[in-house]
Amino acid sequence: MSTPWGDSRKTRIPVLIHKVREVEEQANTNQDKGRVLVKGFFPAKPPVNNTLDKLSYLPECKSEGVITTEQIHVQLKRLKLYKALGPDGITNIVLTKSTDLIIERLAHIYQAMLRGSLMYKPWKEFITVILRKPGKPRYDMPKAYRPIALLNTM
Repeated sequence: MSTPWGDSRKTRIPVLIHKVREVEEQANTNQDKGRVLVKGFFPAKPPVNNTLDKLSYLPECKSEGVITTEQIHVQLKRLKLYKALGPDGITNIVLTKSTDLIIERLAHIYQAMLRGSLMYKPWKEFITVILRKPGKPRYDMPKAYRPIALLNTM
């Protein structure tokens, strides 16, 4: 990830062998490999079941809680310091080392979001990284890889 695609020193995903209607095919290009991996990681949506529309549900819960600075402090202490970055580029160690400076501001932001039932759109974004499963005998099969989602820390 850290170097251009043409750098041969970094590990690359080899040609992937996959089945299409019981026929083995090869994914040679990055775009084809991506499609094969996405198909393996994210199965197709199940058919729509309209019978659920006829059910009656209890009314939605109203959130009346308050987010306190103590709760935020506990969560910041739980962060693993050297995890990979999400799309926001904020490291966990920066958040934990600057807790005293940001905790009041975070509390105001989170309380306002809770009161207004808001969600900051970039916090829903993530990056999916494909990693090799260790100890596999062959890495030309899509099942030899796994996805890791890198989330925004906030």
